[in-house]
Amino acid sequence: MGNILIAEAVTTDGDGIFTQGSMWAVLFAVLLVAIGVYALCRWILTREHKKQEAERLRMRSEHRKELEELKQQVLSGVSQELLTPITLIISPLQQMAAEPLTDDVRVRVQMILRNAQLLLHQVNMLPAGVKGNVVSAMIPPVDAVMTQVPATVVPDRGQRTTDNGQQTTDKGQRTEPVGIDDNNAAAVVTDRAQQATGDGQPDERFTMLMVDDSPDMCRFVHDYFRGEYNVITANNGEVALQRLEENDSIDLVVSDVTMPKMDGLELCKRIKTDLRWSHIPVILLTGRRGDQLEMEGLRIGADDYITKPFNVEMLRLRVKKFIEKKESRQRQFREKIDVAPSEITITSMDEQFIQRAIKICEEHMSDTEFSVEVLGHELSLSRTYLYKKLINITGKGPAEFIRTIRLKRGKQYLEQTTMPIADIAAELGYANPKRFTENFKAEYGMSPSEYGKKFREEKLKKGYETI
Repeated sequence: MGNILIAEAVTTDGDGIFTQGSMWAVLFAVLLVAIGVYALCRWILTREHKKQEAERLRMRSEHRKELEELKQQVLSGVSQELLTPITLIISPLQQMAAEPLTDDVRVRVQMILRNAQLLLHQVNMLPAGVKGNVVSAMIPPVDAVMTQVPATVVPDRGQRTTDNGQQTTDKGQRTEPVGIDDNNAAAVVTDRAQQATGDGQPDERFTMLMVDDSPDMCRFVHDYFRGEYNVITANNGEVALQRLEENDSIDLVVSDVTMPKMDGLELCKRIKTDLRWSHIPVILLTGRRGDQLEMEGLRIGADDYITKPFNVEMLRLRVKKFIEKKESRQRQFREKIDVAPSEITITSMDEQFIQRAIKICEEHMSDTEFSVEVLGHELSLSRTYLYKKLINITGKGPAEFIRTIRLKRGKQYLEQTTMPIADIAAELGYANPKRFTENFKAEYGMSPSEYGKKFREEKLKKGYETI
């Protein structure tokens, strides 16, 4: 009886009572929801697993990248340390190869050079970031070096040895051996103001500051160049700045890039942003090679790069090139009436300096009281640095510079006007016309009246030729 009532209740289609079909539908819906929840959980777990796996791969990749970068840094550091001694092996051997040798010595030099070049090849085989640092063209093959050995003694660029063993140049200039300071590990040569020739006059040779943390490199460069130039050395950028403070005679700085305390890039930046030194060319020596490094060097004002290991003769040619450029700029200043500052300077700071100096001279053109002290005061430079800077850029000291600017203007007056010589002299700040005539003749080889006459005759002749 009870079972019949339950069956009837289940199959009854009244309010609030489920039919058998409805129950199956509910069960099916619950099953679908359960499957959906399971699938969603499975998808979430799979996604999280993939994310964790991707993160592990990313971290592994970053770790591998960090290890690779660390490896490159280590290899680069090793390369940097190897390139200096390689230079100090190959360059002296190349010098030996340029001298007469016995057959036995020749064989030994060939063997050493060959193995040094094998070492250089191994450095070149280091992974990317180090590979390609060395310019092999700088180091000729052993056979090429040895076949160029001359049959006679090679000149030593002016050095000779006296009876007491001291080396001198053909001009009678005595060169003292370089001394190594154990504290600074740097060789220092007395500056040109204290060095003297045989007749007691100051040694006015070109002065180079060599900056490298290797005492052997400093000594090698000093010994190589001492017959031609004065060489002052420093073992890092900080010491180099001290040398610049102590010596106002430095014409060129050659600096390694990688050094303790202050590297070559920072040293170059300090030099090029200081008005006292901004005219001094800077050559950077580096074992690293790349556009980024060169762009950084150019941005801060480096004038040239040489890659280690380098042939020291190449450095000599670069130095000679800078000397020739300086002489050419000075010649332009002397010979051209209107010379643009950009034509005689190598940095924007120096260009602005020369523009100001010319402008100040022009503003005081007729001032008989205008002097070197006034010029230095308005340029905010001491007399010493003013003299050195103007000499380096124009070849003229401050007094000569002022006089040259006045005489150039006088030359223009003679070409473009018919003013009397006395009036021109007064316009140029000369209280005495005779002094103007003397200065003009010393500068141009003829008196103002002779120059004016010659200029008019040449102009008239050119006029006839064009008719």
